[in-house]
Amino acid sequence: MQKLLTIVVPVYKVEPYINKCLDSCVLEDEKLMSQLEVIIVNDGTPDNSAEMSREYVNRYPQTFRQIDKENGGHGSAWNVGLKEATGKYLRFLDSDDWLTNLDKLMAKLAMTDADIVLSDFTKCYISENRDELRIAPNATENPIMIDKAFLDKCRYNYELLNFWHSTYKTKILQPLLPLFAEHVMYDDSALFIAPIIYGSTYESINVPIYNYLLGREGQTMQASVQRKNIDSYWSCIKQLEKLRMESSKYVQQEHIQYMDNVIQDYVHNFMGMFILLPYKESHITMSYLLNKYPYEPSKMPKYVIRFHKMPFFVFFFLERIRTIKNNISYRLFGHKSK
Repeated sequence: MQKLLTIVVPVYKVEPYINKCLDSCVLEDEKLMSQLEVIIVNDGTPDNSAEMSREYVNRYPQTFRQIDKENGGHGSAWNVGLKEATGKYLRFLDSDDWLTNLDKLMAKLAMTDADIVLSDFTKCYISENRDELRIAPNATENPIMIDKAFLDKCRYNYELLNFWHSTYKTKILQPLLPLFAEHVMYDDSALFIAPIIYGSTYESINVPIYNYLLGREGQTMQASVQRKNIDSYWSCIKQLEKLRMESSKYVQQEHIQYMDNVIQDYVHNFMGMFILLPYKESHITMSYLLNKYPYEPSKMPKYVIRFHKMPFFVFFFLERIRTIKNNISYRLFGHKSK
């Protein structure tokens, strides 16, 4: 019998968090537990996380299974889990996060055939000791077609299609394998567009399911880590472009327009980071991106105006100085110049 839900959990150096994460996947209801599949992907972790997670396989062999692989990064682990998933629906769960109300989510999944099921999630700021509830669209009882209005919401709130809000029908993601860029950070950006390539309907429940931990040491959202991984942004841009190109022949026009808008927005959000690349690489990369994804004149940032007006060697030199000053200013006063 096909499982109702597969949860994919990548594991790498998460000893303090793994038990809470996997405990949240254990259900008291035996019938629901029998309909659940939890795929743990050990991404070559050097600590005891894999041994700790293997205890759940021993304790709940009908639900948990573990795949051991060489380290390939977060996206690699997700690709393996997606490939191995057998459930009708699928959720991604990072191993420093945890779920709540899983039984309510599974009850919803048992009654729907929507391609995407949206739910509320909570941002948990560990350093500030506060939580922030992020609300999904109003609850629905039947699948709703993904139309332009919904896509417009998604464009200005990328979280909606990302794994914090979304549970996906497995068959809308598996044909896109390998879906996630590997050996990079921010690989989940593929989910900004991937669910609507084969997905055509959605439903919502206003129940908090996912708990997203922010602020732990070494987490990729920390600014100090971001500055060291500009190449990850570039790899993710190329992965988004690849998904858009490969799906353009069979996706309806409004979905194509949405994908174009998302990629353009993603490029623009991180454009300023590419000045930190070496001179030649920065020139080639920024020229390519600004040519392919130009700003509307009314929305053009000041640094892009400078890029167009100045010889690149002058622009590069001045922007490097500006970046250093901004970093110092941000550390001292908490603000940056544009």
